[in-house]
Amino acid sequence: MKVNTLLVGFGNIGQSLSSIILRDSEYLQKTLDLDIRVVGAVETDSHGEFHSAFSQNGLDLKTLIATKQTAGTVSSYPSAGGHQASLDLIRSSRAQLMLESTPTNLKDGEPGLTHIRAALDAGMGVVTSNKGPLIFSLNELRKFSADRGVGFRYSAAVAGALPIIPTGYYSLAGCRVNCIEGILNGTSNFILTEMSRSGASINDALAQAQKRGIAETDPRLDIEGYDTAFKLLVATNSIMGADVKLQDVKVSGIQDVTQKMIKEAEKKGHLWKLIGRAKRSDGGIDIKVGLEEIDSQHPFYSVNGIWKAVRFDTELLGEVVLLGGKSNPVLAAGAMIRDTINLVQDSELGNQTA
Repeated sequence: MKVNTLLVGFGNIGQSLSSIILRDSEYLQKTLDLDIRVVGAVETDSHGEFHSAFSQNGLDLKTLIATKQTAGTVSSYPSAGGHQASLDLIRSSRAQLMLESTPTNLKDGEPGLTHIRAALDAGMGVVTSNKGPLIFSLNELRKFSADRGVGFRYSAAVAGALPIIPTGYYSLAGCRVNCIEGILNGTSNFILTEMSRSGASINDALAQAQKRGIAETDPRLDIEGYDTAFKLLVATNSIMGADVKLQDVKVSGIQDVTQKMIKEAEKKGHLWKLIGRAKRSDGGIDIKVGLEEIDSQHPFYSVNGIWKAVRFDTELLGEVVLLGGKSNPVLAAGAMIRDTINLVQDSELGNQTA
């Protein structure tokens, strides 16, 4: 099955997507009868100028990647490059699928939110790694995609390679999930582990995380618990059928943890972890993020370093625990390929042809 695909965003994730499609094309066709044909790519530069490449016959991905790496933009693609705006290309490409990987905007979800709305309105299936639109408008977008009869997948935006959303969507189908809890941020977990293992201060552990490329230059969203809150919010609304808003989440982080706290916990055989939890209650769903002191019987006790984990408490299947690894552009792109396969197998593609 040939799937005409538009890449919106061509940064690290978009390039990783292209590399995976190029590398695995034969495997995907042989095992899944899936031919992801990229017909267009569009990005913006630091000045807000659009750069695009489009061909109804499909772009050569090797050339597309090389063009980006040598010229800096996809608009230099031979004979097919241009400066078409992202919305114009979404509306005119007649692609069946949009893979959206523009940078996350935590103020209003743009431009990803508008991209997703436009693609769904044009009858495209959508896969995104962008958590911004999900924080502000997830349930609206899910309803819109259902009304339009096309798929909308976003597991790459929630802990990347750890399949939290697909597990809830497929493996826990029919289950009433009463609680979701998890270690959802690798940076904070690495810092707590480093403080415990080496006796480092929080500042020294953070510096080590930054040196290794684990922590961002500005790590406040990770340290203060908000990245965990964003992921938990999306998982809760997706899997527990909720409509929780960001202001409903009680958030605290690891910024005040001290070596004294670490040592006192260790005397009892305990560890500190930053845990996000959404739990059903008589009044709805209680949702919070914060430091918790856990003992050796807790399923997260051995989840150290950059590893993440999530636990579902269900009525039908009991306790289900997932353990996953680090986040990086390649793994995020891999999660988007997973979502693409699920979307195709669920027959939720648009029926347009380029």
